Amino acid sequence: MTCLVLRTQAAPVNLLRQRAGPNVPTVHYEDPPGPSAVIRGILGVAAVAAAVSLAIAFVMTGHVAWKLLALFLALWGAWSFFGQLFDTLVSPLGRFFGSALTGGVMPPGTGITIEQETATLERLLATDPPTHRAILAGIRLAEIYRTHQKDAAKADALIATLASRYPDARELKYVRSG
Repeated sequence: MTCLVLRTQAAPVNLLRQRAGPNVPTVHYEDPPGPSAVIRGILGVAAVAAAVSLAIAFVMTGHVAWKLLALFLALWGAWSFFGQLFDTLVSPLGRFFGSALTGGVMPPGTGITIEQETATLERLLATDPPTHRAILAGIRLAEIYRTHQKDAAKADALIATLASRYPDARELKYVRSG
C-alpha cells in the first residue's frame, strides 16, 4: 500500500496509517445499494438540508419559516412512506416473483453434494442423452474429476471419449488438457 506523505520544510508527516484499512469506507460495486436505500438516501439528505436551512432561518430571523418546516415534514413523511412501501410491498413481491421464476431457495439440508452430482452425471452419461446435454454433462464431470478427485487422467479419458463420440462438438476443444 502506498502512503501519502506531506513534504514540508521540516520532516515529512504521514497522513495515512501504514498497515490499517482504508480511511474512507469502500464501495463494493458487485453489491450496489437497492432502490429503497437510494430513494431513502436522497430523501434523507434533502430532509437534513431542509432542517439545517430551517434552523439557520430561525436563528437569523427569530421566526419559524413555515414553508421550510412544511418542506422538512413532507420530506420526512416521504422518507418514511417509501421505506415502508419497499419493506412491506415491493421487497416481498420481488422475492415472490424471483422465487417463482428461479424455483426458489432450496430448503436447508437439501443441497446436493459433489458425490451425488458425480453419480448423477455418470448415470446420465451411461444412458444415451441428447448430444448437447451429454457434452455439457461430460465437461462438468471432467471438471469434477480434475478439481475434486484430482484425477486428470480420468478427466482426459472422458473428454477423449466424448470427442470421439461427438467429433463436431466445438465445446470440447476448449476443455482438452493438451
